[in-house]
Amino acid sequence: MLEPDALAALAARYGIGETLTGQVLIVDDDLGNLDVLRAFLDADYVVHEARSAEIALRLLEVERFDVIVCDQRMPGMTGIDMLAEVRERYPDVAGILLTAYTDTPVLVDAINRARVFRHMHKPWEPEDLLGAVAQASAMVQQRRLNGRLLELLAARSDELKLALDELHAAQHKMLHLERLGTIGRLTAGITHDLRNTLGGLTLLESLFEAQGVSPRLMSPLRVGVSATRHLMSTLSTLHQFAAGSLALKAEPLDLSDVLRDALVLAGLEMEQRRSRCVISVEPGLPTVRCDRARVLQVMVNLLRNAMQSTDSPQSIQVEVARTTGGVSIAVQDEGPGVAPEIASRLFDPFESTKGAQGLGMGLYMCRLIMEQHGGSIRSVPPVPPGGGARFVIELPRGPDGQ
Repeated sequence: MLEPDALAALAARYGIGETLTGQVLIVDDDLGNLDVLRAFLDADYVVHEARSAEIALRLLEVERFDVIVCDQRMPGMTGIDMLAEVRERYPDVAGILLTAYTDTPVLVDAINRARVFRHMHKPWEPEDLLGAVAQASAMVQQRRLNGRLLELLAARSDELKLALDELHAAQHKMLHLERLGTIGRLTAGITHDLRNTLGGLTLLESLFEAQGVSPRLMSPLRVGVSATRHLMSTLSTLHQFAAGSLALKAEPLDLSDVLRDALVLAGLEMEQRRSRCVISVEPGLPTVRCDRARVLQVMVNLLRNAMQSTDSPQSIQVEVARTTGGVSIAVQDEGPGVAPEIASRLFDPFESTKGAQGLGMGLYMCRLIMEQHGGSIRSVPPVPPGGGARFVIELPRGPDGQ
């Protein structure tokens, strides 16, 4: 993100005036909360207040605001509903949502529907609120400057191209980091609940084994325990990404060895679903330098996605091959394929190929891990054409790869 001085210099260079109004709108049905918010923001901003979402929307018709700080639970329209409408009408205004609740649907709506700049849990700290409003104002300044620059692009396209690219990249990075921060808070809560569930399942598994319960009855329980552990691992990885604490332990590896481990981990569920893997490995593959545990997570996730694409027994195709810069692994199933309406958002958070049955974090986690390795993951047409989903991951060869 560009610093304020750099933004000012860029605006001056192209004759663009001030893009910020310095006005902040605070929305809460509690008069005491409005007084507290005003007390902290008055020194740096022109503060307007509204005691309902409906009043706030009417104010937006006559005043231009940079940032809206809004409570979630209010009579009538909720904070998320209001911020979603604001985003439709005034896309250059940033929203900050305050709530005392940590419901998963609220956080998901805040991320996906209202696209809030920041979600803050009550009670908030004054310095956190001031920092959030300052960062939101900086993003609004960039967004509005982008718009003004675009208006000049037709006349001065060659000269502005480099500046626009830099602004778009900075804005995309900042929005991604804010979204990832909200996801980190969400995954922390879900992981805590899942840990308790996993503890109960593991205890039940041990009791059943001690009592000699038949393998036929044990198999579904083991699949459930394995699936819960896999989900916990996915959420834990996402939380570490959000906290900036995920460090790769890279080492030279043969990806076909990692694939064998993934097949072992996914084998119980594959047997339960009466499916099989058909594996093709090109001989003489180069080594790649990667974190074994993280790449294993990606492979297990792709295999599980393939298995869960249909309730019918199927043959899953897995192909390991040399590429120009390293090694690729393709996983193809016999399910219905990727729906066109989600194809462009497939690797975004909360976008699931399984509809209501999926949390929509698995492929997003795969994307983050691959990008951190300097690799990639993508959805490609099946081979041969005609059905099923096909995902390909690529990792660059290590410095000693032949």
